[in-house]
Amino acid sequence: MSFWKKIIGQTELSPEDKNEREREQQEKKKRREEEAKRLKEEQDRKREAKRIEKERRKAAELKKVERFFGSNPGMGKKLTYTANVETFEYVDRHLLRRDEKVLGVIQAEYDKTKKREIKGILIASEEKLIFAFVRGNNQYIEEFDYSKMKGMSLARDGFVSKELYIDYGRGRKKFDDIIDDDNFKYFLRAVNEKIVEFRNKPNTKPRAKATATGLDPNEKYKQLEHLAELKEKGILTEEEFFTEKKKILN
Repeated sequence: MSFWKKIIGQTELSPEDKNEREREQQEKKKRREEEAKRLKEEQDRKREAKRIEKERRKAAELKKVERFFGSNPGMGKKLTYTANVETFEYVDRHLLRRDEKVLGVIQAEYDKTKKREIKGILIASEEKLIFAFVRGNNQYIEEFDYSKMKGMSLARDGFVSKELYIDYGRGRKKFDDIIDDDNFKYFLRAVNEKIVEFRNKPNTKPRAKATATGLDPNEKYKQLEHLAELKEKGILTEEEFFTEKKKILN
């Protein structure tokens, strides 16, 4: 064997040695391919697990949003939920029954006093009206009973906002910085319907004197006057006004 062949390792091999070397090379190649396949499958499994977890979290988040905003909430409502997630989670865990339906939600600033204004969320459920703000250790919660609400009124608050006044008990609650959009109108209708409903519920306030025809005439006139005020302020539509009027008269 020449010197250079020894240096570069090109020695003469027997056919058996050549076959053995080729078999070893084939096995190494097969092991490399199997290892590459295993790694790829592992990566695919991890990616699929991440995708499933992402979809699960997305579905869970959407379910939470739908709890307050109904099915198919728009991007604006999703952003409202995300920006106030601590508030919504607190209300869901501590203030609402599991089966208690949410009727409307708006962002508002509560003028608690002349020197204290609190930005938060107004939530109308089927049982009560809630104002809530929760962020870390800072929180403010107040609940309002529909049966103690005597009415609502609106005022302008700049070009695109509204002020909402609720006559509550012997006082008045003021909320402002409210965007005047369809969501706000829907919220007002829901709250007004609850005010009317709770006003006519037994045991929520002293019953009007009964007559042979039902409610005392004076009570009917008061309710009709209240409906007329709500219609004039734009809280009730023409159709809603006549529907509620018919209920009172009948």
